[in-house]
Amino acid sequence: MTTTLGVLIVDDNPALLQALPRALRLRMGGVTVETADSAAAALERIVTQDYDAIVTDIKMPGMDGLALLAEIRARRPDTPTLIITGHGDNELVVHALRGGACDFIQKPIDRDYLVAALYRAIRAHVLNRRVKNRQLALECCAEELERIVQQLEREPRAVPGGAES
Repeated sequence: MTTTLGVLIVDDNPALLQALPRALRLRMGGVTVETADSAAAALERIVTQDYDAIVTDIKMPGMDGLALLAEIRARRPDTPTLIITGHGDNELVVHALRGGACDFIQKPIDRDYLVAALYRAIRAHVLNRRVKNRQLALECCAEELERIVQQLEREPRAVPGGAES
């Protein structure tokens, strides 16, 4: 069973919201790309949809990309988020990375770099999800073993020589 990977692009620029999804669909076969034209619209989407990666502009009216990043980290902490900016301010880069962004993409967007960054982010996300699922399975096995051990400890045992302990 193959699962379709989902990417959400958040930007207030209609031209970017039209061009970037097309480019990603062409370069990343099998990826579903959705868009949101504001941070508020993005937050509505992430309530019902768990994306494999989110790409957001940093400068948007209303809630900016850094505030959106903080909300994503609070609501979907495992979702990798990439920040796009046309402002080459190093302080913004530091704030974004410290805030949990997994990469920082400069405008004009180098599509090859963006695709590579998305593949890295999605691969890490998928691997982290797999590790968490395996951890949960191991925890369930450990709990079951603990129940079995406790049950065996409560049962009377036969002692050599015929007496029960």
